[in-house]
Amino acid sequence: MKNKYKERSSNWFPMRFTAFFLLIALFYGTILPAQSPYELMGGKEAAILGGGATVLGVSIPIDKRVQPLTEEEIALLNIDNVWGVDRWVTRQWSLPAQNTSDVFLFSSFALPATLLIDQPSRGEFGQVGLFTLESLLLTTGLTNLTKAIVKRPRPFMYNPDVPMELKLKKRSRYSFFSGHTSITASMSFLTAKMYHDFYPDSNARTAVWATAAAIPALTGYLRIRGGKHYLTDVLVGYGIGAAVGILVPQLHKL
Repeated sequence: MKNKYKERSSNWFPMRFTAFFLLIALFYGTILPAQSPYELMGGKEAAILGGGATVLGVSIPIDKRVQPLTEEEIALLNIDNVWGVDRWVTRQWSLPAQNTSDVFLFSSFALPATLLIDQPSRGEFGQVGLFTLESLLLTTGLTNLTKAIVKRPRPFMYNPDVPMELKLKKRSRYSFFSGHTSITASMSFLTAKMYHDFYPDSNARTAVWATAAAIPALTGYLRIRGGKHYLTDVLVGYGIGAAVGILVPQLHKL
């Protein structure tokens, strides 16, 4: 019988997506002339890509050593140990909110591609692809490594209405910090930053930044409403994702 509470990992898609973008970015980056506010440098790209890949690689063996909590350990969880600012989230639980947050996550991977609709950014497919790859590697690596080290029980672990079957899964210990929020923030702010630099005279820049801020904020709300993450998980994920999304293109500015 199919398990309706089977968890979907958000990590496999970014890893395959980044591998695809690496091949495309390297190909186009070698044949397209540089006509953008950015410059690519071999040593810098190697450092960023290598750093992201290293962090992601280190997270894998640490993740493999994480064990799910037993029913006895779950029974000992004390809601008084949850920070006051986060305690109210333990009463949240919504499968529709969880599913909608997945839509926001997977849709966010397409955001940088919207820059290819018009010139001048259309001619810089290699740079857009490479920056997307670097941002995804860094964000996913930092997120996965932190989750595997901290092992914070998700809010629904304290909710008696949630089936024990779900609480016994290993990923129920991966609350801090929110990967859905960090990745959508990284993709949103990366797109806004590149738009800002490619189109310095555009009147739409304020709207683009506002949209970039709203997408991960809504994603974070859905993760909270779904009982998957605390407020602090979402805030930290938002900050880290936004920082990576802005920093990667900024490091390449002429």
